[in-house]
Parts: sequence; structure tokens; C-alpha cells
Amino acid sequence: MKRILNLNGAINLRELGGYPTVSGKRLKYQKLLRSGDISNLTPKTMDYLKDYGLKYVVDFRSMNEQKMWPDKTSDFYKVYPDPVYPLRGNGEKLARVLPDNEDSYLGLIYQSVVLDKHAQQSYSLLFELLLENTEPDQSVLFHCAAGKDRTGIGAILILKALGVDMETITQDYLLTNLMYEDADVIEDTLNDENGDQTINKMNMTKADVQSISSVIEAIEHYYGTFENYLNEALGVSPEQLEKLKEIYLD
Repeated sequence: MKRILNLNGAINLRELGGYPTVSGKRLKYQKLLRSGDISNLTPKTMDYLKDYGLKYVVDFRSMNEQKMWPDKTSDFYKVYPDPVYPLRGNGEKLARVLPDNEDSYLGLIYQSVVLDKHAQQSYSLLFELLLENTEPDQSVLFHCAAGKDRTGIGAILILKALGVDMETITQDYLLTNLMYEDADVIEDTLNDENGDQTINKMNMTKADVQSISSVIEAIEHYYGTFENYLNEALGVSPEQLEKLKEIYLD
């Protein structure tokens, strides 16, 4: 199946199925989608997503973004508003004591996000819905505006939890740069001139490898292991982690 889904009205819509794990298994197809803005999906694209089995849509955008560009609604999936921003500030404070985290503009922000209590609650809801998605051929789509930063962090957390190796996780993250070779696409369709300028700047900043390593560095610095982070920060117990693997791996 295709990794990049070039569907009309969709921005940076990608399939996560097929990625291998270190245990020798693979992510199931038609279970996980990551995306940017979905406010302009065409009827034909909606038909595709219905056939695909889309059931849950998790919207990481701010309430202002959701108001300006509301998700396309439908009777076959439910939209869950789940804003990552605004952060409470504790994550930024923690991130600034980590070594070498200022090498990457996005890396410092990503560290702030994964350590922030509010953002952790947002990603916790994502994992709750992932655990609910137990029926065959039904899927979860999670998205923000560009499908790079808030969505990128979500993808890192999911892929890492399912046992995908870091090289593959990094390759998936960097695919966004191919989707936005024309920066005008973001500036013209996603940036809110009256909105959060930090989000606007993030949308316009290219993905880089340091961003990925910054996320893992922050998690391991404060939680020891990724599994501890899932359990303590996102509320995903070891038993639930095994359940996730049963749901999403072949």
C-alpha cells in the first residue's frame, strides 16, 4: 500500500502501516493515519476514508485553529478535540536544563511538549483512543495543521511504543519535508496571522534529525526509560502496552 496518500483536500496524509518492529512484526495497514489539516476534504476523499475504515479523528490543534479551520465532519467517524497547546510551562522549564538541546529550534520545543503536563494529557487521550480501536479494519487518524510537529511527536510516541527502530521513526518524521517543498502551501493555508506565532514559525521550520533525538533524550533523562514515560506520564500501563501491540501489529 502507499505510504503517502495524495487525496484531494488532504494535507500530509500518510499511512503508518507496514513499518517493521525490532521484534520482527509489522504495523497493520488501515489502522493508523497521520495527517495535517483535514478541513478541506472532498466528497471523493471522504468516500475513500469511509472505505478505509476511519472511525476516530484526534485533532491536536489549538482551539483557535479548530475554530478557523474546523475538521470536516461525518457520520462514520468522531472528531476528538485534543489541543496540545497552550503548554503549562513546566515542560519548557525542564527542557532548558537538558544538555545540547538548543542545537535544534524544534528540538527544544519538542522536549518542552513531551515534558509538559497539559501536552501529556493530550497524548494520553490519543493512546486511550488507540486502545479503543480494537475492531478489524477500523482506524485512527491524528493530526494538527502541518502534520509535522504535534502530529510528529504523536507518531514518534506511537511508533516507539510499538517497537519500531529509531532509524525508521526518523525516516517517517523526515518525510514531511518532501510534502512541503513549496513553503507557500503552509503560509497560505495553515498560518493564522492573528494566532499563535510560535505555531506559525514551527509550521515553517523544516524537520530535522536533532528533533527526534531531543524527544528521546528528554524522556530518558527524566523518566529513565521510554516505558516508564508511557506509564507515568501518559498512563499507559505495561499491560496496556502489550494490548496496543496486539491491536496494531501482525
